[in-house]
Amino acid sequence: MCIHLSLRPVTAIIFSGLLILCLGCVSGPTEGTNDRFLTQEGDLIMQLEFQDEQMGVVGVSGTTWTIFPDGSCQANRFVNNTVLPSHQSGVVDQESRVQLSEVLSKQNLAALPAEIPSEPIVNPRRLTIRWGEASSSLVLQPGQSIEDAVIALQNQAETPRSRFLVIASMLNQLVQQNCGVR
Repeated sequence: MCIHLSLRPVTAIIFSGLLILCLGCVSGPTEGTNDRFLTQEGDLIMQLEFQDEQMGVVGVSGTTWTIFPDGSCQANRFVNNTVLPSHQSGVVDQESRVQLSEVLSKQNLAALPAEIPSEPIVNPRRLTIRWGEASSSLVLQPGQSIEDAVIALQNQAETPRSRFLVIASMLNQLVQQNCGVR
């Protein structure tokens, strides 16, 4: 499938989010697919963390969003090893947790490498997804949005980078909508 987009940035963000959700709906959940991520009650089996950090003059700074099994979520800013108290919180509803688990399963989160290779970059932006003890990280260009990175990979074959970005895009939307804006 080849899609060529020449949309404005806001439209592209909305389109990429809808595309991700639609792909999950079209493929439909496979029986037992969510068993790895959800309990029978619809709670996450364990907490999920999504970290967005920027390296720069002061070292490393950014935000970590944590989605707890019951769907409650919080955001904590950090600078180097200093983690500030939670500054935002909210709840990811059960329907969104189900959609998230479908994306995690379809993109095979468990098979993502710990570090997805990238070219050396000065002051990179690093995204990390943690599920229990497992984690995977990806480096973006400084200032590059997740949506721009997704759009840049649209006409390419599936790779660990593209799978990570689909998950990161969904997580980014969930935390912005439910856990407070960055």
